[in-house]
Amino acid sequence: MIPKQISHHVLSLGPDCIAPKGGIGMVLNTYSGIYEEFNFISTHKEGSVLTKFWVFTKAICLLIPYLFGKEVKVIHIHGASKGSFVRKSILIMLAKAFGKKVIYHIHGGRFKDFTHRHKKCVPYILHKCDMIIALSDYWKSFFAGEMHCRQVEIVPNIMEHPKENHHARDNGVFTMLFLGKICNEKGIFDLIDVISEHIDEFKGKIKLFIGGIGETDRLQEVIHHQKLDETISFMGWVSGSDKIELLNKSDAFVLPSYYEGVPISLLEAFSYHLPVISTNVGGIPEILTDGVNGIMVAPGDHEGLYQAIAKLASSVQLREQMGREAYKRCIPHLPENVETRLIGIYKQVFNQ
Repeated sequence: MIPKQISHHVLSLGPDCIAPKGGIGMVLNTYSGIYEEFNFISTHKEGSVLTKFWVFTKAICLLIPYLFGKEVKVIHIHGASKGSFVRKSILIMLAKAFGKKVIYHIHGGRFKDFTHRHKKCVPYILHKCDMIIALSDYWKSFFAGEMHCRQVEIVPNIMEHPKENHHARDNGVFTMLFLGKICNEKGIFDLIDVISEHIDEFKGKIKLFIGGIGETDRLQEVIHHQKLDETISFMGWVSGSDKIELLNKSDAFVLPSYYEGVPISLLEAFSYHLPVISTNVGGIPEILTDGVNGIMVAPGDHEGLYQAIAKLASSVQLREQMGREAYKRCIPHLPENVETRLIGIYKQVFNQ
């Protein structure tokens, strides 16, 4: 637990964490349990343009008293690229105008590409911050090296302890799980194409559960058009006990993304002893070792994805072995280890 003598002086800003529908919100939801006093303002919520505008406007109004007050010394801002960066830039400039210390905790997997498209404004905002928090060595190297940020520290993405223990099963059906945004960038349509291309081999032998938000209408149309209704089930947005149930009845987790930071969904899968099939992008290679706790493929590589699925589907023993290694890799991301890192960082920023 981050003690009150520290947490009382920290204000966190980020997406809705009460009913989160994204990775950053899920991280903040877990964070709320490790602060003795969790001061938090929601800056974004999924919904209409009007809803998003209202939430952000309200966030600024709620922030003002903290900026005038002397209790909060550090503003800990969680964000990503695109619209998130625009919103957080406004908050960073406000906080610095009132003499507050600012920690910018950057989660987005596409932040590098976004920076290259906005070569002046992104470095300008980053250099206003007192510290940048990165998710992995890959991202620390980018922010410290390419962006020349003066203070960059790594804090692993936090994840909760698993609610139940997972054991490899041999019931004749290899069950895979995908949790994430439904869009091309997450590779979900590549995964569906691979299953469709090999349906004669896979039918009755594999099952894919999909949970998430995004292009859900397109997803369901593709599943129906390719006659995969018996093999693929779309569950909508899943959380709480529904997500725990899916994690416990799956044999492997698949995330064939084109861009990532360090995905919290992948870490959750590790905690449930699930081997992972994923791609060599962002911070993923720092937590996923090919052949040890899962299988690595290149983004868009249909043949590689097929081979990975076929390999794990054919061996319960391999899945069990990789699952044990997967759990070992998630240990640094458990709450007690992340809170130790945060305490050190807050003390460092307080004393600057």
